[in-house]
Amino acid sequence: MKVGKINDSQKYDSDKRHNNDPIKGDVALDEIDFYISEYTKRVNKFATKKKINERFAFFSVVVVTLSITLIYSPFLFGVDILEHEYLRLIVSFFLSISSVILLISYLVNRLKGYTRAWSRNRLMIEQLEILEREYRLSIRGKSLPIDRRYIKIEQENILSKLFELESKNRIATHTDIVGDYIAAHEGVFSWVKGLRK
Repeated sequence: MKVGKINDSQKYDSDKRHNNDPIKGDVALDEIDFYISEYTKRVNKFATKKKINERFAFFSVVVVTLSITLIYSPFLFGVDILEHEYLRLIVSFFLSISSVILLISYLVNRLKGYTRAWSRNRLMIEQLEILEREYRLSIRGKSLPIDRRYIKIEQENILSKLFELESKNRIATHTDIVGDYIAAHEGVFSWVKGLRK
């Protein structure tokens, strides 16, 4: 399911909280809306890639399980389902290909971090929505000509929180990318070392 922005009329008609009316031309809300839009695109992009990768992995697991069951049917069921040697060879081929696809889908997800990126960006949208709500409540009952100074202070406060949140997210993204590469490479090397023993 794609995360999409609902239009303002839907958003505000069903919500009965205080100060939930549309506010036009507010620099803080415009910035928050921009980041929500950007992170929504990222969530949708990574959700699609994550879903494709999960389908490849699921298909591979099913084929690997079925192939192993067929190959070891004499031991499991007492009956050799694959009576002919050429059938055993075909199933072994499918087992090998599926195992490679499973390993590649694991490595791609690990290296590219689709699941982690999807989750991190989705969390960022939730944090941005909380920030928006905090700002809306802070300027509740205030109007621009009268309370300009107060609104300006609140805008600066919320913008500093916004940019701090964005900065933390970028650092977390960098840490995740480096960590994913290290974990994937260590996993492959330990697997290769295990094969040598």
